[in-house]
Amino acid sequence: MSTKSSSVTLPATDPEKQRTSQRSSSELKENDVASPSPPAAPKLSGLRKAAILAMLCSAQFFDIFNACSSIAALPSIGTDLYFTPGMLQWVLAAYTLTFGSMQVPAGRLSDLYNPKPIFIAGYLAVGIFSILCGVSIHPIMLLVFRAVSGIGAAMTIPSAIAMIVINFPEPKEQAKALGMYGAAGAVGNAIGFVVGGVLAAKASWRWVFHLIGLCTVPFALLSWFCLPRTPTNAHAVKRSMDLPGITILTGGLILFVYAISDGGESGWGTPRIITTLVFSIVFFIGFFIVERYVKDPAIPPRMWFNKNFAAMFFYSWSVYWNLMSAELLLIQVFQDLYHWSPISAATHCIPLGITGLFSTIIVGTYGHLIPRRYNLISGQLLMLTALVLFALADTPSKYWSHIFPGMIINMVGLGQAYVGASATMMSNAPAGEEGVVGAILYTSFQIGSTVGIAVVSSIAFGVNHKQPGDALSQFRGYAAAFWSQVAMHGVCVVMSVLFVRD
Repeated sequence: MSTKSSSVTLPATDPEKQRTSQRSSSELKENDVASPSPPAAPKLSGLRKAAILAMLCSAQFFDIFNACSSIAALPSIGTDLYFTPGMLQWVLAAYTLTFGSMQVPAGRLSDLYNPKPIFIAGYLAVGIFSILCGVSIHPIMLLVFRAVSGIGAAMTIPSAIAMIVINFPEPKEQAKALGMYGAAGAVGNAIGFVVGGVLAAKASWRWVFHLIGLCTVPFALLSWFCLPRTPTNAHAVKRSMDLPGITILTGGLILFVYAISDGGESGWGTPRIITTLVFSIVFFIGFFIVERYVKDPAIPPRMWFNKNFAAMFFYSWSVYWNLMSAELLLIQVFQDLYHWSPISAATHCIPLGITGLFSTIIVGTYGHLIPRRYNLISGQLLMLTALVLFALADTPSKYWSHIFPGMIINMVGLGQAYVGASATMMSNAPAGEEGVVGAILYTSFQIGSTVGIAVVSSIAFGVNHKQPGDALSQFRGYAAAFWSQVAMHGVCVVMSVLFVRD
């Protein structure tokens, strides 16, 4: 009755406005729960934005620098701390394993509390525990500090991405900022090799980690004043950490990587290796079961049915699998078989960093003009070609004919694969879940790095263990490891053709 009366007394347009208002209010309430709008971007000058981006890029630079500089110092570390050949790769794997497995919980922390303090805490952890790595006197001591340093590095990634998205809201400006963020990692890759090699040869491997600490701690403290306070969304739904899922997944990864790492040295048929592999599989199955029942899963089961999500999750393993494994094998070949000094080995790897820098910038800027599947397939084919060249370079005389062009081809392909995987996965992210999908993407990159290092190290050691001690015979193990990467890229080509949908 009252509704009828109001329709008579009010102007004709008022009911429509009222319905529109009611509908907008209803939609707002629904969006507050399902897909909250991002916090408003603060008003910042161009100079302030440049300072913010420089600070965030510095963390990406040192994250990659940390990994690459330690590769150049590995032979010195192994000799000084008496690492066994099969366990030396854990100096890298301990860092990349925690770096990868803690991406999702670090992203949740940023959502729950605010990205700025999470970023600063992670940055400080990288610096402090890098210094502790430099004073390590026992292999286990070094590995523990490397693992904690990896956790700190993981905290900087999703928080930095969140602050870039918030402080650079305009699409073109945001794309450029993200491109610069990726390029900072390529620069860290190039400089890390050279600086790590120089310090290992002229001073000590300990100064590799001391330098990281001496640089990152001041940057972390400065970021407290440089980075703006990030506004929070009062309507955003608070998400839990999914501690059961993260704990089970991390345990499974550690068991799996340990089994692969030690299998070549201890023997694949030993009870310890078989038991560890079985338990890792049980952990992975348990993770998927737990994710079906926890309130806020780290990787919601429905995501595996999103367009291209499952294919891209496994495809993305290949990117850092290629990068970290190829660099590790090349450094070992240069120093152990070619008998080059750490400085010479590092400088011979400079083409990787330079090509990676330009490849990331160019493909990141113009890659959207190329069909995604083309980027995915051609990137894998280029990396595959480069690894064939590496596998045939059994003497130092083949550096310029095989390794040098292989480095350039590999990094061009890696840039295409990286951009193609990122664009394909993120373009199909459901509204309101972009952050979760982004964290999972970076997790898959790091999982590939960790598993790849373990696989190639195990193959190289397992084959060389049965070979004579001369350089030509010992190269067979490294060649087998390179060929295993060729096979991995071949699988990714097939995956791109069969399972990636436009």
